[in-house]
Amino acid sequence: MSKTIEHIQQLIQELGPNMPDVDAVIQTEEPSWAVQFSDETVVIIEAAEDPGRMVLSSELGSASDSLQLPIYETLLCYNLLWRETGGVKIGLAGPNGALILSIELCLEGLTLMDFQSSMTNFVNIARSWSKYVVGERTTAPPLPGMEPDNFHLQA
Repeated sequence: MSKTIEHIQQLIQELGPNMPDVDAVIQTEEPSWAVQFSDETVVIIEAAEDPGRMVLSSELGSASDSLQLPIYETLLCYNLLWRETGGVKIGLAGPNGALILSIELCLEGLTLMDFQSSMTNFVNIARSWSKYVVGERTTAPPLPGMEPDNFHLQA
């Protein structure tokens, strides 16, 4: 087992007991982990090497055909603001696929407290964007660096 995987495994073992809204953590053979929260938000955690890091990802859903253009435009703007978003990115899992939110966390110096904070922020972002992508909210979440009153896309 690599040092990266061992570090991630240790953080994940400590995460569940320290975050009350974590319902389940499942490890696969690859290894990767699925963390399910009480609202059914699922975050997939995968290991990456050189440098050692973990990649968090969460499926946001698929945009309906009629909403694809405004949603994709908004997400492209979001991706361009990587400095303001802390490196959070949103991509498309193939033609007509689901939108995937992701971020990489460097493991060097990453503490449980840092991991919990990053996970909480990531889940909140996933929840907010998921509502927009599936049409539960008609305006995009505010983009970093842009005033909410100045940037709304109507779906």
